[in-house]
Amino acid sequence: MGRLIATRLGLMVPTFLVITALTFAMAHLAPGDPLLLSEDAPASADTVAQARTRLGLDRPLLERYVTWLGRLVRGDLGVSVVDREPVRGKIGTALPRTVLVSGLALLMACLVAVALGVLLAARHEAAWARLVAAALTLASGVPSFWVAVMALLLFATPRGVEWFPLQGLEGPAHLVLPVACLAWPTVAMLTRYVHTGVRKALEQDFVRAARARGLSERRVLYFHALPNALVPLVTVLGLHLPHVFAGSVVIERVFGIQGMGLLAFEAIGTRDYPVVMGVATVMAAVTLTSMLLADLASMAADPRLASGARR
Repeated sequence: MGRLIATRLGLMVPTFLVITALTFAMAHLAPGDPLLLSEDAPASADTVAQARTRLGLDRPLLERYVTWLGRLVRGDLGVSVVDREPVRGKIGTALPRTVLVSGLALLMACLVAVALGVLLAARHEAAWARLVAAALTLASGVPSFWVAVMALLLFATPRGVEWFPLQGLEGPAHLVLPVACLAWPTVAMLTRYVHTGVRKALEQDFVRAARARGLSERRVLYFHALPNALVPLVTVLGLHLPHVFAGSVVIERVFGIQGMGLLAFEAIGTRDYPVVMGVATVMAAVTLTSMLLADLASMAADPRLASGARR
């Protein structure tokens, strides 16, 4: 296992460099000038030129990337071009909100998906189970932003029932709709994985042997079939974590949550390169770390994977 972890960590470095380099190039080559898009834009062309020189925006792209990378190694994410605030401070304020919403959404999705997937697998011949499975397939194709807008109209405006707050993140009530909408596509996807995995496990010889020993159907289902089905789910969950994190961009925009998603949205709109790169760095770190954790969790759930990696 140690060799596998070392290999994964070795691959993370070049992957991180490729991700950040591509993001840096796309951000700086996109049309628009942050000095002209900011609220306190310089009044004259000479002032703009001086500001570009001061910020290093007139230097070659590769030189700028190497400079940014050197600062990153020292833990310096730079300052915002728009408001001159440290990027670390902006991310430090926004990240906990995104982690809270995304973490609760992922937890909710896992709990609902496991419970629903096991139920569908145990009752797969029932008409209602087939109907629910078909509905989940359709639900996975519904955009989360549409679900979020509909949820606001139905549950947070005078057109509906106004059970929940409309915008912001000031208390537990503000979390209900964003978490549910962010968990929506994940629930649909994970439920299908659990459903399929449990059904396949129920057809295996070790399950037949457990039934032959006189174990109850509930014990067979939860203590024999389900653990076997959770091994691939762990990998899928780890790989899906960045999608949940990235999905917060839309959800935070709709619900007015000052998190990483809204920070990225505003930074892209104003071409605030340091903030864009700060968000991209965090996203790259989350993606690569989640992939590593998925591998470790899979090996913990099934030690045969670790022994196979050693061979």
